[in-house]
Amino acid sequence: MSKKATRGSKPKTDPDAEGSGKKTASALKKVLFVSEELLPKDGDDGRLRLERFFHPGQGKEALFVTHPNGQMMELLEYAEPRRSWLVNSEICSNGRIYLTTPLDPTLLALHHLRKHCAQRAMSLDNIAIEEVSTSRLLNEILDPASLKCVSDVKSSGDQRFYKYNQERTLAWLALKTRQVAAILKEKQIQCGHSAQSQNFVRSEKLASESVTNEMDYTRMACDIVGRYLDADLHGLLTGYLHIPSEIQAIVEEKAATQKRKSKAGQDEGSDSKKIKLNDSDVAEKLKSSGLVDSDADPNGSITSPTPAPLKERSLTAKEKALAKGAKGTKSIASFFKVK
Repeated sequence: MSKKATRGSKPKTDPDAEGSGKKTASALKKVLFVSEELLPKDGDDGRLRLERFFHPGQGKEALFVTHPNGQMMELLEYAEPRRSWLVNSEICSNGRIYLTTPLDPTLLALHHLRKHCAQRAMSLDNIAIEEVSTSRLLNEILDPASLKCVSDVKSSGDQRFYKYNQERTLAWLALKTRQVAAILKEKQIQCGHSAQSQNFVRSEKLASESVTNEMDYTRMACDIVGRYLDADLHGLLTGYLHIPSEIQAIVEEKAATQKRKSKAGQDEGSDSKKIKLNDSDVAEKLKSSGLVDSDADPNGSITSPTPAPLKERSLTAKEKALAKGAKGTKSIASFFKVK
């Protein structure tokens, strides 16, 4: 279940709509779809906060929604031209839709670990102290225990120091990718360059008989995870999972399709060969069909009947008279022969 929450300034009345009795809401009013489970309950401290954090995939800051319990969600925007909302009796000219999707804060923290902790171990308090949003992400939202999957942790008293570990990071990202691929496969999401919407599949049987390519699911899952990674780290993950390029995948699929077609042609050729029957089987089938005499010996050899020779047709009296009158005459073509 989803709940629509809208906030904004007091709606303004459009002068052009006063005569028609319609009211136009201010463009500052937004339409947000968020799960009811994420909305703070009565008695909970704090409210949902809209904050900006650095997005490694976009290379700039982006909007995120944070929950009082530390959960983070990315704010996605869906916009189409010439779209508006009808909110109660008001028309909202801003027809954009905002959605929230859960996000692991460790994916955002990876960028800062690779930037500051690649050569030496540092505490989270000393990473980007001048950046308020980064400090809040690492010290208030992020669970420090999750950094064990992507870094080496060293302790000194009550303080912990973290150093970026690329091998652990790739192994952890590969696990994330496989989990996403399993969900895509479970939901029967069409993947690959030849993917098609299930709305256009003619029948359920055709959808079930479609060839499932595991690498297509892995490639799409890697792209989903890679949306929150730096470009070079996304490339390392692709190589770690041995994912071929799109062009290479298309060439391999075409080769596999041609191989299947040639194999199918060979199978059809073998099936089309006539089955030879012995004389007794043929005689029995002919006898049951009534084409031969039932008293004939079923074990006797069956020979194909020889056709009778054609007899010359006798000429009629008129044809004989014409042939007799034509004797001694010459053909008209003889007058044109060159001597």
